[in-house]
Amino acid sequence: MKAVSVGEGYGRVNLIGEHLDYNGGCVLPLQIKNSIICELSENPEIDCISIASDKYQKTLSIEKLEKRDDWADFIIGSCLFFGKKYSIIIKELSFKISSTLPLGIGLSSSAAITVSTLKALNNFYKKNMSDDELIDLAYGIENIFVGVGGGIMDQFASVLGNRKQALYLNTLSRSYELVNIFDDYNFLIIDSNTKRILSNSEFNQKKELCLSAAKKMDLKNLCEKEFISEKEIKLLSDEEFKVCRHVIEENIRVKKAVQFLKDDNPNEFGKLMTESHSSLSEYYGVSTDELNELVNLSNYFGALGSKLTGAGFGGAVVTLVKNDKVEEFKKMILENYKKAKFV
Repeated sequence: MKAVSVGEGYGRVNLIGEHLDYNGGCVLPLQIKNSIICELSENPEIDCISIASDKYQKTLSIEKLEKRDDWADFIIGSCLFFGKKYSIIIKELSFKISSTLPLGIGLSSSAAITVSTLKALNNFYKKNMSDDELIDLAYGIENIFVGVGGGIMDQFASVLGNRKQALYLNTLSRSYELVNIFDDYNFLIIDSNTKRILSNSEFNQKKELCLSAAKKMDLKNLCEKEFISEKEIKLLSDEEFKVCRHVIEENIRVKKAVQFLKDDNPNEFGKLMTESHSSLSEYYGVSTDELNELVNLSNYFGALGSKLTGAGFGGAVVTLVKNDKVEEFKKMILENYKKAKFV
């Protein structure tokens, strides 16, 4: 069946600024070449919708736009939210999903599949949805329908990012700036081959810790602060203090990192990446033995800095390597971490 509408959503790697987008902080993602494509076709033989993916063998026949608690929820939620926004009854459509973006490793596949589906629907129904509307709708689908309590970073990066400039985004004000990345250095992504599904992880528990800590300190968002006073420390549980420390210090690191990009200072940028990973591991508690091993191996073999990317709990790391050392670096990592895959 010939596609009559196509949408594409790109993944991203977050260079620094983990777990800040739901705390009113600043983030620095970079869009990557890997994407998810949604091909949409008319199919009068079905009452509602069908969904096929190159990652799964079975074609799903969806009779009602209701949550299933699996990967199809991103397409179902997109149909439901798009239909409500434009007062359209969505039916008799077939969706074919194809992906070059690894799933569940912290590269924002959930935002990419949602953005690609919404773009396909927008083209099919000839609606003039703006970038801001697309971002908001994709964010609502992931948070309200699917139930992953992240912030707005992934949707912004998928829609407004590019591969040559990092997206410096203030998630509270939604102001952003595109900043050129280093010419002589490459941000490499290494898959640890340990997958995770955010909605079933500790992700939402970490968010609740941040919210409870902010409430105790009479804040709307933790990133309003640049330090925690002794008096405030006494108000917090040990776990609340640790997540606060990461969030507040990470927000400062992001602002420094942007300046190092502008100053063409990869050495100092790399140091901040490794500091970020140490904080994510020690204070936020979202790293794993495999991620720590990859970070340590990368830095030992000459990377300027390395960190987990995305929410953690498995997935991938990002590392900063000089262009003329990339192939040698890849060879050394693959020899010492057999499960590794470069994205």
